[in-house]
Amino acid sequence: MTELLKVSSLVTRLNNGPRIVDDISFSIKQGETFALLGESGCGKSMTALSLMRLLPGGIHIESGTVQLDEADILALPERIMREVRGGKMAMIFQEPGLSLNPVMTVGDQIAEALELHHELHDAAVRARCVELLDQVGIPDAARRLNEYPFQLSGGMKQRVMIAMALAGEPKLLIADEPTTALDVTIQAQVLQLLRDTQAQTGMALLLITHDLGVVSEMAHQVAVMYAGHIVEQATREQLFASPAHPYTQKLFAALPDAALGGQPLAAIPGSVPPLHDIPKGCRFAPRCDKAWALCHEQAPEWTKLAEGQGVRCHLYGEGRWEKREGEAILSRADAPPSPASGRGAGGEDKLLQVSDLKVHFPIRKGILQRTAGHVKAVDGLSLEIQQGRTLALVGESGCGKTTVGKALLQLIRPTAGSVCYAGNNLVGLDAQQLREQRAGMQMVFQDPYASLNPKMRVAEILQEGMDALAIGNNGAERQRRIDELLDQVGLAQAAKWRYPHEFSGGQRQRIAIARALAVNPKLLICDEPTSALDVSVQAQILNLLKSLQQELRLSYLFITHNLAVVEYLAHEVCVMYLGRIVERGTAADVLHNAQHPYTRALLSAVPRIDGRGMEVIRLAGDMPSPANPPQGCHFHPRCVHADAVCRSVYPAATNSSTTHAVHCHLYGGER
Repeated sequence: MTELLKVSSLVTRLNNGPRIVDDISFSIKQGETFALLGESGCGKSMTALSLMRLLPGGIHIESGTVQLDEADILALPERIMREVRGGKMAMIFQEPGLSLNPVMTVGDQIAEALELHHELHDAAVRARCVELLDQVGIPDAARRLNEYPFQLSGGMKQRVMIAMALAGEPKLLIADEPTTALDVTIQAQVLQLLRDTQAQTGMALLLITHDLGVVSEMAHQVAVMYAGHIVEQATREQLFASPAHPYTQKLFAALPDAALGGQPLAAIPGSVPPLHDIPKGCRFAPRCDKAWALCHEQAPEWTKLAEGQGVRCHLYGEGRWEKREGEAILSRADAPPSPASGRGAGGEDKLLQVSDLKVHFPIRKGILQRTAGHVKAVDGLSLEIQQGRTLALVGESGCGKTTVGKALLQLIRPTAGSVCYAGNNLVGLDAQQLREQRAGMQMVFQDPYASLNPKMRVAEILQEGMDALAIGNNGAERQRRIDELLDQVGLAQAAKWRYPHEFSGGQRQRIAIARALAVNPKLLICDEPTSALDVSVQAQILNLLKSLQQELRLSYLFITHNLAVVEYLAHEVCVMYLGRIVERGTAADVLHNAQHPYTRALLSAVPRIDGRGMEVIRLAGDMPSPANPPQGCHFHPRCVHADAVCRSVYPAATNSSTTHAVHCHLYGGER
């Protein structure tokens, strides 16, 4: 394969400020996938924007060369660069909802690229737009051309972004976190689409991600980035067999795994250093348990370990490197057996019992706003959670998971059913009665930055709930409680005088957890609390949740689509589809002996770093609208096993064991 992109000694920095991208070099061959891996704040996205010459104001490229097809990108005038962007090199941005123009139709946005790079017009443009949307797997493409971004799901918006990027038939596609916060099924579709496009066109791919599973599935070459430096570079096989840099090793060890049982994850202490405070010597030294004096005084040089693998670390300097088998990664198979209390001190007391819960939202039409139908967001759901246990609620976006969490707290009033917390039915209580009960149930939201008041200090945020529920006799007692809470979630007591914007994402999530704990709850409803976090920060939050459960005997309803987290943290699992639970059981039952075709499809779509994943089960189409759910089994339009019974009768629960039940005619008595 010929070399398509060559980056040499690239330096990007703030005007009169520190370097953001610091002397990085790599190359990508035609048809190859090169993964850039690392935590948020390492400079991955800024590297991509440097290649595209789309840097924000106040940042400039100081030195280095970027050659694309032997053309010096950094020397091109902007007029020519506009033709290169989209034509030879295109980019898929991290958040399609923010990258798509909200006032332009999907067709108009794709047409812009076609008119610029291929000089197509009118009917030819429309035909090519339909072809591109078909190529990226969007159903009913001709109709979707006239829709706006807000009318599309997250997965569809990401696929539109890919269609726009492919419109110019680029030789290099830069994909910046293309699957972050997507469901595993949509993620599998997006990754397969990228692979298929590469196979058809020979396109090269620069994949920016912090997901090791995605890297193992997609990459040929991998570079690990930390604080502006590339600290390790290797082929995929070399990196996953024997990661060399301590930072890379810690990223692997931080992955959740059921084999670790109750053992804490190997979270990386601290965080990526801010630009204005880059440490002297090795940038990873303050977080490295293998660092010694030289690491804090002198920056390590690049050391070649083998053909295709190099590392920036003093451990591998001249005369120091000795390859020791088995030292690279924490062996999951050799992890010590978990103690009996490893998954939380379970209890037989049923703290929460939910029976036939329904949440239907009216669809109003006309001048008089008459009810023309209902969106059945939750449609007859039942579950229970015992004291000190974790129930995971999993499923694709739009299946009703978050609505369930809000309905349990009565933030959304249920249409029907009962929610019994500690023996008390919450449905129908007035505001004062609900306030008294809510002290026992609290919610940790997905986005801590959006859920924390930016105008309040941490102390005010934590004290607000205590004031409302009269917890503590006076201000001094509440301040002592705030200090205890900050200690519990691993933050310094001095942090209480700071504002949310002064913290990292992981620290903000800790504050959100402290706020929930401030009123002494017994049940936490955690809505995707780790979905957008780096693997290292995710490990910190999971360790915190597990330790709090063991210490305080908390119960969790853990809403997520990350099945690796479920396997590590949960005792029981409920799989939800279109407002209903289709399979339930212990974590071992559901994750290792899945019976419902939908659960199997979810599990098959999870990328695995050991390369032993199941063959991905492709689901036809998208989830139906909850405003018009299918007759019979809701899953039948996407199920390869569906027959006449599935299309007419909703399946009753079939018990395969005392702890495992599934709603599927494959296991019932209807056939």
